[in-house]
Amino acid sequence: MNELEIIELGNNIYNERDISPAQLGVTSRQINYWIDKAVVPFVEKQQPKATENKKRNTLNIKTENKTKWIRLNLSQAVWVCIVKELLSFGVSIEQLAELAKSVWQKPREDKYADNVFSSHINNNIHQISNENINLIKKTLADELLMEHHFRTIINPFTDMVKSAFKRETLPHSMLYVSETNDYDFIIGGNKLILDLGSVYLKHPMICLPMAPIISKVLAVDFGNEKKDLTYLTHIEKQIRDIVVFKRPKIIEIAFEAEHIKPITLTEQHKSREALARYILENKIAKGSKLLIDIRSQDNYKLTLIK
Repeated sequence: MNELEIIELGNNIYNERDISPAQLGVTSRQINYWIDKAVVPFVEKQQPKATENKKRNTLNIKTENKTKWIRLNLSQAVWVCIVKELLSFGVSIEQLAELAKSVWQKPREDKYADNVFSSHINNNIHQISNENINLIKKTLADELLMEHHFRTIINPFTDMVKSAFKRETLPHSMLYVSETNDYDFIIGGNKLILDLGSVYLKHPMICLPMAPIISKVLAVDFGNEKKDLTYLTHIEKQIRDIVVFKRPKIIEIAFEAEHIKPITLTEQHKSREALARYILENKIAKGSKLLIDIRSQDNYKLTLIK
């Protein structure tokens, strides 16, 4: 996968929030109860919106029939389907709350996302550009951003969902033992046999194949009607990625051939050696402009417009 495909896959798994629980066969009452019981973590509960009404110089607060409906991204929708399946096998709400804590909260506390970022930096198996590797380093160093965003959305479960999306020919499953609340995510047929430890041999085991669940979620997602000005949603994601990862000095929004196009401007100061190394190691995208201003003491100011 190239960098653009990786970013697009991440957006689809983590950021899109277009799926209604009702489309998965879950009622509003059920989903709100599951959120209250911490069975579905990190999902905002359905809430009525308060509106202000000014009349005769007085301020009256009233609640209208406008509701902030729950919307799920793809990984959350897959988890809701898993919860629904396990309930059908007689797993209790209390057990599911403990399971949800292990799946979602423990990796957050263990800083699983930090390890993923460090792996990209140290190994770079996807051949990410030097520029984006540096952006990953900056993101990893931003404790606030890691704690309140990336550690929440990146964990072994969401990694398994990503793998199932991009490698649909491999079987993906979740193994669960209700008596011990142990679980495992399995990718590939051979690994399923090898990973069956003693805990799975001593107690009854539930095996949930991911393919039917993900197929259902994808059918719901692609079945959603296109919104007006869909390209605005796409541009919002582009701008968010630019702001969060690239952190430019300036972002300009330009109209080009009746389409919105973000133009980013970044500035860096480099020595003569660093300037030469930057030009050798970085491939400047076609259509970009690199301005070099000479500064004092053999320093140079680089302005990249793209």
